[in-house]
Amino acid sequence: MLFERPGPTFRRGLWFCVVGVTVAIWRATVTIFGLAMIAASSLATHAQEPANVAQAGQHRIPVVLHDGAVYIHGSVDGTRATLLLDTGAALTTLSFKLVPAFDSGPKIIVNIAKGSVSAFRIPVGLVLGDSKLKDEHCSFHQTAIVGDFKFGEADGVVGLDVLSSFKSVTLDFKHSVLILDDR
Repeated sequence: MLFERPGPTFRRGLWFCVVGVTVAIWRATVTIFGLAMIAASSLATHAQEPANVAQAGQHRIPVVLHDGAVYIHGSVDGTRATLLLDTGAALTTLSFKLVPAFDSGPKIIVNIAKGSVSAFRIPVGLVLGDSKLKDEHCSFHQTAIVGDFKFGEADGVVGLDVLSSFKSVTLDFKHSVLILDDR
């Protein structure tokens, strides 16, 4: 007879071959799936953490986190200052200690939690960050409220009038950096 029915040895060999191919395909699938998961998780991690290097149009200003407050080192009209970042403050406010108000024009009255304070609107040169590196500081002119204010450890408060002049403001607590993106 030209064609014989395969014997048990042939069937066992065929079975091992099919099982071997199935295992190889399974291993390849698991490997590809595993690599895809690793790649996806590393992409997600990088997307969630901001880069430590500033991009074009971005300022990465170091901050100091102390007693639940965020402080920025900088300067006002060339005088070094420690400024409190306050997203609840509408206006940037500075103390007379930092900006003397000589013949500053009409007084305004500012109502605060502890009463009223006489103050002035004064244009100042403001620098956030004390680094000489371009992307670690930001400088501009700002009209600030200057009065006999007490800010604890700070010389003034940076308010929303400054922060809203940027396209976005991000506070990176992990790296202690304020990230300001230009409009």
